[in-house]
Amino acid sequence: MDPETGTLENELTFTRFDQMSERFPNKTAVLYLGERYSYFWLKNMSERFAGALQNLDIKKGDRVMVYIANCIQFVIAFLGIQRIGAVIVPVSPIYTSYELDYMVKDSGAETIICQDTNFCYVQEVFSSTGLKRAIVTNIADLLPFWKRYLGILFDKIPHGNVDWNDQIYSFKALLKHPPLKTKVEIDPWNDLSYILYTGGTTGFPKGVPGNHIGMMSYVNDVTDDVAGDHLKEGEDVYIAVNPLFHIMALGLFMSLGLNKGNTTLLMPIPQIDAILETIQRYRSRWFLGVPALYRMILENDRLDQYDLSSLRYCYCGGDVLPPEVF
Repeated sequence: MDPETGTLENELTFTRFDQMSERFPNKTAVLYLGERYSYFWLKNMSERFAGALQNLDIKKGDRVMVYIANCIQFVIAFLGIQRIGAVIVPVSPIYTSYELDYMVKDSGAETIICQDTNFCYVQEVFSSTGLKRAIVTNIADLLPFWKRYLGILFDKIPHGNVDWNDQIYSFKALLKHPPLKTKVEIDPWNDLSYILYTGGTTGFPKGVPGNHIGMMSYVNDVTDDVAGDHLKEGEDVYIAVNPLFHIMALGLFMSLGLNKGNTTLLMPIPQIDAILETIQRYRSRWFLGVPALYRMILENDRLDQYDLSSLRYCYCGGDVLPPEVF
């Protein structure tokens, strides 16, 4: 977006986030597993990750598959990939090597970002696909040491085995790379931002490509036309429960959170009591769920024990909302 005219003409997927980072550097952008990550920190980490990707010879137009659950690393990866003009290909972290083999070949991805818990599936398809490198993380990698220690001690943090070699990189280690120095020239009208895969209910999932301007048209429609004046810039709180590899969840994360200087409560898994406790504790005003999630919340026998009075706006998508749930 042109900061002087406010037009959409040259807007990229990270343009408004960068503007919010300048305006609200110390504000919490994402709260994940009880840790607060500021706009300044997130911008810096995404620029470092972008620099590291570029150093790995990942270029504009290259496909980077993101095979991780909701976590702060997903947000860093998304912004970093977009900054160098590469194409993010987010997929479900519960896919096995069967689905992964197809989607890596279909998308043309040469790089995959995965968790240590699903690295075994990446390892199975590495030699049979066009993969050149894997970047591995654990969901707790960026938490403070004491939280990681206690999580491991009490077996609260899932972890898997990784066979490290010169094609396997640590996500956390890449964040030590100097930030991206030279901006990549990206044409928002012609350069791809993402390839999102459909649910695959009629066969293998289909890759749906989209450019920067298309993504931002959708995101800004939600911000300006759906949320409108109800959304408080720099003051609001949104809880993100749905998986970010889904266009609906990623779009609202941007439109209600990152692009408006607001705080997003990022949930790693849709555990009902954890969701309700988080809404109560951090006073979320905005919520997005699928009908099945709303039904599980309403049927929770501890629902009346939580103070959900902060909630004002609840979106639903992904399926038909039955009248009895509405």
